[in-house]
Amino acid sequence: MTELPPSAEPAMLARHYGPLVFKAAYRVLGDASLAEDVQQEVFLRLIETRRDAVQSWPAYLAASAARIAIDMLRRQQRWWRLLPQWRAQAPTAAASAEQAGIAAETAQRLRNALARLPRREAQCFGLRYLQGLEIRAIADALQLSENNVGVTLHRARRRLEALVGEPAREDQQ
Repeated sequence: MTELPPSAEPAMLARHYGPLVFKAAYRVLGDASLAEDVQQEVFLRLIETRRDAVQSWPAYLAASAARIAIDMLRRQQRWWRLLPQWRAQAPTAAASAEQAGIAAETAQRLRNALARLPRREAQCFGLRYLQGLEIRAIADALQLSENNVGVTLHRARRRLEALVGEPAREDQQ
């Protein structure tokens, strides 16, 4: 997928990056209709913003979708709908009922903990571990330094570790 220039029109951006924005929102929300709402909101907001300062459309649009999706979850207080997708891999074997119960309980604790993170930490965490973006892309999208993103991710992992009660590791992607 070739990247469009900063001066690209919103309609062209929507056609070109619409699926990317939808996927970014869906990963956070876990609901197709809500992800479509976020997708529409991202491109509606794009009409009113300056586009000449954007360095990377995929990073900017994925970050926008993640921010709007997180805001939507907070507004509606529906963290139970958040489906953690820490890995894109399908399980190799069917989980036992006990394993499924433990996984569901852990996912619920994680959703509750994510809701309690400060906004910037939740954004960085979501972009890194839900979207799989690199530190540099996150820094560009959120207009932070790479060092600041690293520190924010460290704080988010430590807070989640304290809230969930399990060690958070960098290699959990």
